[in-house]
Amino acid sequence: MAYSLAGLVGREYLRVSAKGDRSIPEQHEDNARSAEREGVILAAPYKDQGSASRYAQRARDDFDRLVDDLKNGQFGADLLWLWESSRGSRRVGEWVTLIELCEEQGVRVFVTTHSRVYDPADPRDRRSLLEDAVDSEYESAKISKRTLRGLEANAAEGKPHGICPFGFDREYEIRRGKRVPIRQFPHAVEAPLVVELFERVRARVPFTVIEEDWARRGVLGRRGKPMSAQTLRDLVTHVCYIGLRSVKGRLVKASWPRLVSDELFYDVQQLISDPSRIKGNPGTARYALTGAVPCGGCSGPITVRNRPKETTYECKRGCWRVSKAEVDQILVGDAERPGLILKYLSREENYRALDAEDASEEVAEIRDALAKARADLRETEEAEAETLEEERRFARRAERLRTRIADLEEQRKKFVRPSKLRELFPSGPNVAARWHATPVPAQRAVVELLLTPAVLGEVQIMPSSSTARSVAERIVIRRARHR
Repeated sequence: MAYSLAGLVGREYLRVSAKGDRSIPEQHEDNARSAEREGVILAAPYKDQGSASRYAQRARDDFDRLVDDLKNGQFGADLLWLWESSRGSRRVGEWVTLIELCEEQGVRVFVTTHSRVYDPADPRDRRSLLEDAVDSEYESAKISKRTLRGLEANAAEGKPHGICPFGFDREYEIRRGKRVPIRQFPHAVEAPLVVELFERVRARVPFTVIEEDWARRGVLGRRGKPMSAQTLRDLVTHVCYIGLRSVKGRLVKASWPRLVSDELFYDVQQLISDPSRIKGNPGTARYALTGAVPCGGCSGPITVRNRPKETTYECKRGCWRVSKAEVDQILVGDAERPGLILKYLSREENYRALDAEDASEEVAEIRDALAKARADLRETEEAEAETLEEERRFARRAERLRTRIADLEEQRKKFVRPSKLRELFPSGPNVAARWHATPVPAQRAVVELLLTPAVLGEVQIMPSSSTARSVAERIVIRRARHR
């Protein structure tokens, strides 16, 4: 049926799904030329960017506004103007609702690519519009199925997907008008920063300290902004840095190279997941000795007081007060007069003595098995079951993995005397300078490791007595007895 449209008012619904689609301005230009030929005046349009298929996750606000205006009689035009029928909706249900509302309000539909107007009240026109909706939904379903099949194949092969992680770069190629990643490799600048991040976290440097340091150095994340402590914490949990990719609750070998070793990665996971690793806020720790040197009188904690004449260590229960500078000199020292701790850290044989047992092939095999078991457990616990049976299977698998991890830990204890000294404070020259440049939380971890009966001895500060008046006399060091 031919209609004369001269003098009528039309309102466009303009939509693009993604990059590569005909843009909204281009759609409007085509619509405007058609409207001019037909003698139609185009009023303010509705505009959306996003898919109209039933697989879309993003809301289309102006489509909802269009529907509401039709329902409430506020559409204010004679024609709904579309560039093509799929611009309206690729969902049959939505399209039927739109057609029925247009019929109720006496609104016809003009489709520019068809060069014709449709009347929803006309049975033939209505069938044509509905056929377009069915065809569009069918095409969307085929595209979605092809996309999912391609994603699953890429995932199984460990190929890169999604946003390129910090520390990596990518090579792309254009396929069907879209950039597709074909290779992921270490970023020349960012990859060393990732390694630095893992090593500093393992050395007990707080994320807040790293955040401030990286911001000062101008290190920016993928969004072009400095990274927060929480972002840094999230980074060190990503298995992409050990050359793995997570696919539906399981780990597959990725096609890109690792940035850090399994041992470093899982040491960091254990550290950041251990609720006992931090006493209070690690960013607020100010003194190295206060957590490891108790009062010898009451066994209570000590604190630091800044008094008018000097800074002191004091028993929190009031047993005694001593000069902080004198205690620090005896226990830590400086370059000219190294104290107990700096003397120990300056000798390479002390490092070897603590970690010599951690080098056998058997221990290495146990450590690798532990790394894999922990990774499998983490992925199993994070997996989302789709059925009750799958949930039960995940639970049974997690229990088996926990048992295996416990057994491996027991095996490792037979061969390894745990020591983090080399990680916390590697051996090397300029011990005093490096010590004073080390963040206080890492200093505290070293102190707690060394001031034990098996290493340097357990240190206590005693109250003053007739036989012990000077600071040196009141510092008691209790070492383990060797049989």
